[in-house]
Amino acid sequence: MHLRQFLSAFRQGKAGPAYYLEGPDRLLHEECRTAVQEALPAEARPWCFAAIEFQPGSLERELENARQMPMLGGRNFLFFSDAEDFRGVREEDTEALERYLQNPAAFSTVIFAAVEPDRRRRFIQLLEKKAEKVELLPLSRPEATEWVREFCRARGVEMDSRAAGMMAEKFAITGPPGRAATSGAVNVLWMRTELEKLLTAKEGTKKIAIEDLKRVEGWREEHEIGKMLRALAERRCGEAIETMRSLLASKVAETLVLWCIGDLFRQALQGAGGVAAGRSAWAVRSNPFSTWEIARVARRAYSQQELLRALRLARQADLGIKSSWKDSRLLMEMLIWEISSGKTGTGDGGFWESEASVAG
Repeated sequence: MHLRQFLSAFRQGKAGPAYYLEGPDRLLHEECRTAVQEALPAEARPWCFAAIEFQPGSLERELENARQMPMLGGRNFLFFSDAEDFRGVREEDTEALERYLQNPAAFSTVIFAAVEPDRRRRFIQLLEKKAEKVELLPLSRPEATEWVREFCRARGVEMDSRAAGMMAEKFAITGPPGRAATSGAVNVLWMRTELEKLLTAKEGTKKIAIEDLKRVEGWREEHEIGKMLRALAERRCGEAIETMRSLLASKVAETLVLWCIGDLFRQALQGAGGVAAGRSAWAVRSNPFSTWEIARVARRAYSQQELLRALRLARQADLGIKSSWKDSRLLMEMLIWEISSGKTGTGDGGFWESEASVAG
């Protein structure tokens, strides 16, 4: 199933019983999640939408909730995600998934989302065969060019087609030496951040032309984010926090900073040779602040378990910000401190688990 078909089904109120979202583009994951939430009336979302961080051994209990009649609205939506892409599933989780997909609830939709799963696992194979699969691949340059123009039109601004094409080209993904980058793909999340800032700077304008692209300062931000990531990879907590504060003060989106932190530790876990999805087209291959270069530093400074923990903490921080956290800067600072120090913020379970229990 194509992304457009998935979004259209939810917007028209025609969601199916089970979906499996797979792909590396985090912005598209975010768009899917938003479409699922918006398929419900605002007053029904607290009751009928559940964003679930997968825990090994818990799937059967979670799926039982899908068999309960919705309290408000006409349908339940359960959105499952996992920072480790379901690599920790147990046999009972796989069996519970198989039983559910054989006989899904008529009044619920379950969605499983993964970025780069191990497709040899039976759990993933079940999702690919029994659920509707939606591939979330990075947009090509022509697709990204059209995305830019649609993004602007939705805000009452027309962007020159050549300017949109140049914007897409500027944020093309690059990879490490000796490895081909994803063919023609574009980092849409970074591009969207720059577009939002450009439209804010040009408030009231009805058209964006090529000369307006001079206001885009993505290279400087790439460099500054790279400095923060390198400090984090070298466990220099104070410098990482100060750089992060500077980035947020210059209106860089928290979601972009979080995405880059998660991308760093995901690449560190994968080892050498991954595609550097966090870098833009003007990144020099010998750039010491490129994510694929910094990932090698992180692999030396962190154990395998610490890398996994860092990725999970970044995922939990992302969910916290999207849940309208009252002080996102504090959340970001705590994330960097917990990752670089290897300590937890409070109690045995850490800052995130404590706050989740309070919210619950």
